[in-house]
Amino acid sequence: MRHLPSLTRRLIIDLSYMQVVAIIVAWLGTSLLGAMGVIGAYENWFDEFYGYFYIRDLVGESIVRDTDGALHIEPGVELSREMRETPTLRFAVFETMRGPALRGSSADMSAALAGVTSIEPRGMDFFFVSDAGRRTAASVWRWKTPVGPLYIASGGITFRWKDVFYAFRNELVSQSLYLAAVFSVSAAVAWLAVQRSLAPLRRAAEAAERIDLDSLGQGLRVDDAPIEIRPLVDAMNRALTRLDASVAGMRRYTANAAHELRTPVAILRARLENPEERGFRVDLQRDARRIQTIVEQMLVAARLTEGQAPQKQDVDLSATARGIVADYSPLIFKAGRHIAFEAPDAPVRLRSNRMAIECIIANLIDNALRAEPEGGTVLVRVDADRSVSVIDHGEGVAEKDRELIFEPFWRRNEAEPGIGLGLAIVKELSDKLRGRILVETTPGGGATFTLSLPGLRDS
Repeated sequence: MRHLPSLTRRLIIDLSYMQVVAIIVAWLGTSLLGAMGVIGAYENWFDEFYGYFYIRDLVGESIVRDTDGALHIEPGVELSREMRETPTLRFAVFETMRGPALRGSSADMSAALAGVTSIEPRGMDFFFVSDAGRRTAASVWRWKTPVGPLYIASGGITFRWKDVFYAFRNELVSQSLYLAAVFSVSAAVAWLAVQRSLAPLRRAAEAAERIDLDSLGQGLRVDDAPIEIRPLVDAMNRALTRLDASVAGMRRYTANAAHELRTPVAILRARLENPEERGFRVDLQRDARRIQTIVEQMLVAARLTEGQAPQKQDVDLSATARGIVADYSPLIFKAGRHIAFEAPDAPVRLRSNRMAIECIIANLIDNALRAEPEGGTVLVRVDADRSVSVIDHGEGVAEKDRELIFEPFWRRNEAEPGIGLGLAIVKELSDKLRGRILVETTPGGGATFTLSLPGLRDS
């Protein structure tokens, strides 16, 4: 199983790493400023002190012990080369600053330090004047060497940039314990800081674990969330609010659908108990068709909602509406009404979902049929701007009800025929098809429902 990346570990490593980088940059920066005389001791120049560590090591490697146990300096290959290339180079080694310099030390530097008798320094930077009158910067410090702790002094070194990095490496090695302590403390402090900073995220995760379908609306309550993660918490809360509204609507939709289906199913069962009744077969077919209509409407809406129904079919709006009108004609004539159809001579083409459009037009005709007075005519009109209007001449829709009529199962009163589902599905399907459904008053009385659909280039 692949391990997931840890934000805590990454932050601790990054913070600790940046601490080390900060130490290095600070050392280089302060060294540069000191060399420029901006900070630190006066006259602390690049070319006077940074070569000390390199010469110190060469001198330390050149110290040998005589057969009688006495120490002296026997320059090695590298030290000899440096002495040839840098005539001003001077060095001296002391077992104690109050004692004489080891044999092989530079005479002038040994003489300059011979006067240090009243103190035993750990180390120091100093200037000495040679017999020729040359003022030379030098350093003397006590170091561990292969033959024991000794004072090693050197000066008169020509500056080279590599000496800066050599000095830094020396400091890095000699201060390794200090740097390790700094790194460890930095890692511990970073861990504590990260743990404290990420605590609101952990509390948000714990709150999210407690959320279920009954508590979606509560959201994530993390009052102390820092400003950096507040947008994430707010976005999740908005998403949970939308999800809660969707779940509530689905529950209402399902409950009402079950309630509405219960009546036609109960009627169907009652008819099946009396198969000898007159008109049994016709009534049975009507009941089955009514149930089928409800189920198909819900199925089309669900498939479009899930994105499973194609929305880029080539559709002739005139032919589609004409087919629905033809299917409804027998039912309308049987109900004592009439239906008329108007459309342009040329096809009205668009890219959409044919079944969804058929379902919308069928529901609008069914709604108009219930509103149209007996003997009246329902008009279905297709216009070249890809709109379909279904016009009735009934009571119309009051201004205050024009938004409510598209709510699932809404009816003005319980005595009104129908189940209150058709117009809700019309609105939902038109939204999924990126169309619009408008309600206007029919001249002379009644309601005109107009479906406008996007064109070929809009879809």
